[in-house]
Amino acid sequence: MTETDNMQITIPRVPFPWAVTLVVILSLPLTFYLGRFNFPVWVCFIVWAEYFTLGGTPKTARLILPSLPFGAIFGVLWVATAIFYTNITDHPQNLFVGLIFGSLWITLLVYLIPKSSIFSEGMLAVFNGLTIFLAVYFTKSIPDIGPMENPYWSITNAFIWSMAMSYVGWFFGLLNIFFTFPRKAEQ
Repeated sequence: MTETDNMQITIPRVPFPWAVTLVVILSLPLTFYLGRFNFPVWVCFIVWAEYFTLGGTPKTARLILPSLPFGAIFGVLWVATAIFYTNITDHPQNLFVGLIFGSLWITLLVYLIPKSSIFSEGMLAVFNGLTIFLAVYFTKSIPDIGPMENPYWSITNAFIWSMAMSYVGWFFGLLNIFFTFPRKAEQ
C-alpha cells in the first residue's frame, strides 16, 4: 500500500483563491503596523508558495523546516567570511575578493545536499534558505535592534529574522488550507 492509497480526499468548502485572499489580507497588518518589527512579507510569501510546490500538506514541515536554515547557514558563512577577509586585509576590492573566497561555502553546500535525503528532496527549500537570508541581509529587512554597528550581529539578526519569516510563510500555507474548510469527500 502506498502513501497515495492512504491519502484522504477532501473537498474545499471555500474556494482556494478566496482562502489565499484571506491569508493575504490577514498578513498585511504584519507588514505595516508593527513598527521596527514589520514583517518582510515577501519572505513569507516565498515560503508560502514553496509549501504548495513541495506538496501542500503539513508533511512539508519534514522538508522545509530543516532545509531552510541549512541553506541559510551557508549564506551566513559566506557573508561572515567576506566580512572577516575585509577586516584583515587592505585590498582595494576586499569585499568583492571576500565574496569570491566566501563562495567556496556554496560549493560545500552543493556537495553536502546529496548526502541527506531531506536536503535532496527539499533542495528548493535549501536554496530558498540561502537566497532568502542573502536578500534579507543585503536589503537590511531586519529589525534595528542590538549592536547593529557590529557586522556579525547584523548577520545573526538577518539569519534569525529570515528564518522566523520563513516559518511564518510555512504557517501561511497551513492556514491557507485551513481557510478552505475542507470536508471529507464522499466515497
